[in-house]
Amino acid sequence: MLTSSVARLGALVVAGLAACSLVVLAQPRLPAPGSPRFPLPTEPRVYELFRQKVRVSVVAHGIERPWSLLPLPNGDFLVSVRAAGQVRAIRQGALDPAPLTGLPAMRLSRATGMLDMALHPRFAENRWIYFTYHKALDPTTFTLALARGRYDGTGFSNVEELYAGNAVQTGGSRMTFGPDGLIYITVGGAGRLPDAQATTTIFGKVLRLRDDGTVPADNPFVGKAGSRPEIFTIGHRDHHGIAVYPPTGQIVEAELGPLGGDKINFLEPGGNYGWPTHGFGRDNDGSPMPLPTEAMAKSWITWNPGITPSGLLFYTGDKFPEWQGNLFVGSIQRGRIPGTGALQRVAFTEKLWELRRETMFEDFHQRVRDVRQGPDGLIYLLTEEDDGAVIKIEPAP
Repeated sequence: MLTSSVARLGALVVAGLAACSLVVLAQPRLPAPGSPRFPLPTEPRVYELFRQKVRVSVVAHGIERPWSLLPLPNGDFLVSVRAAGQVRAIRQGALDPAPLTGLPAMRLSRATGMLDMALHPRFAENRWIYFTYHKALDPTTFTLALARGRYDGTGFSNVEELYAGNAVQTGGSRMTFGPDGLIYITVGGAGRLPDAQATTTIFGKVLRLRDDGTVPADNPFVGKAGSRPEIFTIGHRDHHGIAVYPPTGQIVEAELGPLGGDKINFLEPGGNYGWPTHGFGRDNDGSPMPLPTEAMAKSWITWNPGITPSGLLFYTGDKFPEWQGNLFVGSIQRGRIPGTGALQRVAFTEKLWELRRETMFEDFHQRVRDVRQGPDGLIYLLTEEDDGAVIKIEPAP
């Protein structure tokens, strides 16, 4: 009797272990091409943050190295894929396997292609989506271009190029519509070149254009001999975040330092932000950079070590009352350590005096490339990985 009971118990244990093994084996997601180093979690996670409990979940994944996220009024999302020169749609939480149609030819490489997207302020009437991309000028040179097209749910029609700059070696870009109805576009200048200070080129600048691509008459360099009139500010390195500060309508930009010294700037017309000679961190060889001079525009917030900021959001929704007005910044990595991407939250007073910073979701080990507020008042992240994903942040009970 005892022997048979032990045998039955042993069989149950073996069966239980086998069942557990099946559960464990069923959990990991199928890897996207490239076998991601840090796989996405399979189940939602709940976090007890400072004065806020949240639930974080994956909406859709399987997008290889995406660049920007555009929430649509109906709750869908568009995702740009830089190196592929594509836009993918997520409808009702499902990723459409077919890219959208109608995009123009682009200069494609690991660091060039399809970039940022923005809805026209009257999108409900005209269905215009604006986007930036790299345009080939000849077999060896390219520039940053702005176009718009009417979105019909499956692609773009009536696509027209509105603006193209001079030949530049530039990578990522962000854009936003200001409350003045004008478009503000960042043009990177990561190379340590004096071009970032020169007003004869768009390298290392923020541009300001009307919605038809023409130059506003009150731009700071209009009428100045030898200067490109579309330039709004100068002296920028790569800057992969731009947003409107809601209380005042000012344009705010996030910029990468070479080795620390990442910063958030309130943009001033004609302002000089110091690159490539001045900054708040160190140069790529580790040598300290001289601090900006009195003649240069001041920065609002800096990071040392750097977080490689990408994506910028001032939260205005009602789902997170404790976060009203806070600044959210995506982070690719901290201190040049892979797998340390996260979301940064900065709280501050009405006088723009910083109160606290909070680093969130670093345990995801994902490169957070973009951060947006959806029409539902929730916060969404875009991760730039081989298995890139859209991630939803919502309140947890």
